[in-house]
Amino acid sequence: MNFKNKIFSKMPFLYILRKVPDRNKAKLIYNGYKAIKSQNLFDEEFYLENYPDTASMDSLLHYLFFGFEEGRKPSEDFDGTFYINEYDIDINPLVHYALFGKEKGYSPNFIKKDLKEFKDEIKESILYVFHENINTVGGTGFTTLDIIKSLDDNYQKLILTSNSEEVELWEYDSKFNKLGHWNISYDDNQLFNSDLAAIYEEILLKLDINIIHINHLINHSFDIFDLANEFNIDYMISIHDFYYCCPSIHLVDKDMNYCNLDCCNSCDNLEEDVKAWQNQCFKVLKGAYINTFPSKSTLDIYKKFYPDLNNFRIIEHGRDIERIAVPVSFPEGRIKILFPGFISKHKGSLLIDSVKRLDDEKLLEFHFLGTTLPHLKCGVNHGRYNREEFGKMVNEIRPNYIGLMSICPETYSHTLTESIATGIPVIATDLGALKERVEKDNIGWVVNHRNPEDIYNTIINITKEDYLKKADNISKVKLKTSYEMIKEYEEIYEGLNENNS
Repeated sequence: MNFKNKIFSKMPFLYILRKVPDRNKAKLIYNGYKAIKSQNLFDEEFYLENYPDTASMDSLLHYLFFGFEEGRKPSEDFDGTFYINEYDIDINPLVHYALFGKEKGYSPNFIKKDLKEFKDEIKESILYVFHENINTVGGTGFTTLDIIKSLDDNYQKLILTSNSEEVELWEYDSKFNKLGHWNISYDDNQLFNSDLAAIYEEILLKLDINIIHINHLINHSFDIFDLANEFNIDYMISIHDFYYCCPSIHLVDKDMNYCNLDCCNSCDNLEEDVKAWQNQCFKVLKGAYINTFPSKSTLDIYKKFYPDLNNFRIIEHGRDIERIAVPVSFPEGRIKILFPGFISKHKGSLLIDSVKRLDDEKLLEFHFLGTTLPHLKCGVNHGRYNREEFGKMVNEIRPNYIGLMSICPETYSHTLTESIATGIPVIATDLGALKERVEKDNIGWVVNHRNPEDIYNTIINITKEDYLKKADNISKVKLKTSYEMIKEYEEIYEGLNENNS
C-alpha cells in the first residue's frame, strides 16, 4: 500500500470527499461506509482472496468506488448487480442496503426459482448470450443492449451472462430482472463444458427459447450450438472481434505484433489446437441462420479464414451520439493529440509511447481519456468517461487531433464514432475498420502501425490546408442511429420467426 493510500485508509472521509466533491453525497457514502463496517457487511478476507490486485488500498473503499463497477462482490452473500436492478437505486448497492435496505427487508441476494415460472406463453423468446456481467458491459455489449432495450415488446428478451465462474440469466422488461444464477467450473477456451451444457439445456427447454442470438461466446461453450440443433432452435451470431478465427481474439502474437493472418505459426497456441478451434468455429458459423459483421474489412478477414462462408450480412453499429462541436484548430505551436478509450497494448499503448520517445523537440502533447496501462506515462491522463460525457470532456481538453493507434484490426470502433461526433480530425492506424472508415470519408490520416517514425513524421508535417479539408469532411459524416441499426436486426428476427413457422 503506497503512502497516500495508507493515509486515506486511516481517514476514509478525506478519500470520499476527494472522490465526491458534492458534500451531501460524500456524507451519505461515508455514513454507508461506517454502517457497512458496524454491521459486518463487507468481507475483507473474501475480497482480498478473490481480488488480490486491490490490496494497495482500503478494500471497502475500493469496492465502493471501483469494485462494484468492475463486477466484483463485497462478500459471498451480497449480489450488488441483482440488488441495484431489483430495487432501482442510484447509489452503491451495499451503501443503500446498509443504510436503508436491510431495515426495509430488502433481499441482499437472488433467490432461485424454477425457470418455468418465467415462461411467457404469448411472446416469442430471444436468448441473448453475453460474455460480460450486466453491470460491466463495454462497447460490444452496449450495442446489443441498445437492441434489447428498443426491441418490440412482442418479444420476451432474455440475457445469459457468464464470467467463467458465475452464470446469470436476466430478463429485460423495462428493467433488468434476474431469473437464474449458477456457479460453474470453467477453463479458458474450453470447447465443451458439462456445467454450461446443463444450464443451456435447462434454459432452452424450460423457457421454450425460439431464437438464440450470440453476442459473444467467450466464457461460454460450443454446447449451446449442439443443443440448439438438437432442439431445432435457430441461432444467429454477431461478430465483434476475431474470436472465431483464433482464440487469441485480436490476431496479435506474443510479441504484440499483428499476425497478418498467420496466427497458427506466430502465437502461443499450437497449430493443431488452432486448427481444431477453426474447424469447430466454421461448423457453428456455417450452421447459423445468419452471421452479422459490423464492417466489410472484418468480413474480408473472416473470408480469408473461411472462404466458403456465405450466410452473412454487414450491419454497421448505430449509436445515438449527440454531436458536440468542439472548436477545430490547426496547431500553431505544440500539437495536442487525444487518445480515447481503453489504451491497452493491443490498442497501441506501446506504439504511442514509441512515437512520443521520438519527440526530442517536444512538439507533441499527449492526452488520454479512458483507461490506460500503468506503463503509459507520456501524457496527461484525464480518467474514465461514460458515453454521455465524451463530447463534453473532449471540448474541455480541446485537442487538435484524436489518435486511434490499435495494432490489431478493429471490427468497427465505437471510439471512432464518438470521435467523429466531436468534429476533430483523426489519426488512425492502417488496419481493419479504422483504415476502412477513415479513408471512406477522408476524415483523417492513416499511418503505418509498424512504424513509429512514419507516424511521427506524418503528424508534424500535416499542412493547414489538408487539416481544414479533413475537418470539413468529418463535420459532414452522417452517423448511423441506433434506430436504423435496430430495424435491420428486427428484419432478421422476423425472418427467423418465419423460418421457425
